[in-house]
Amino acid sequence: MTEGSVARRYARAFFEIAVEEKQVDEFAAELHRLQTAVEAAGNEVQSVLGNPTFTLAERRSVLERILPDLKLHHTTRNFARLLLEKGRFGHLANIHTAYQEMADEAANRVRVEVIASGEMSTPMRDAVARALAASTGKHVVLNTRVDPSLLGGIVARVGSRVYDASLQTRLDNIQRALLENAQA
Repeated sequence: MTEGSVARRYARAFFEIAVEEKQVDEFAAELHRLQTAVEAAGNEVQSVLGNPTFTLAERRSVLERILPDLKLHHTTRNFARLLLEKGRFGHLANIHTAYQEMADEAANRVRVEVIASGEMSTPMRDAVARALAASTGKHVVLNTRVDPSLLGGIVARVGSRVYDASLQTRLDNIQRALLENAQA
């Protein structure tokens, strides 16, 4: 069984529980906090939690030191313990990603990475979100970042689709059109 299918199977089970408990987005946030805390704890903690050469008692001890500070719902804490006991804690990042995809699909939501040449104003962010919502038919959650190497404009990634409205691409298109006309 591939790592992805293991992650999806565990994510699906946790998602179904979250739906029953009407806690889908809350549990997504908790999985994110758990993953972030484990990553912040460093490589040693990650290797202990995901490594079956350590005893289950040793791995439990490490996990139980992390959990109290996160203030997780008992269902999420129990899910983390289950992952540890089944030797699947090393899949946490993939489980979180698969779970978030399921939560987004259920909420008719899409996450979009927008790269801009500079900080985007709130009206610009809103306009981009509205345009992408109209294009996708879904509620858009923007994740923006600045890339100073862009001359201007934006590049938006919606899943595997890229909307490139950067100045560089526009200039490249103009140059290509001029060269095609010159050769014709």
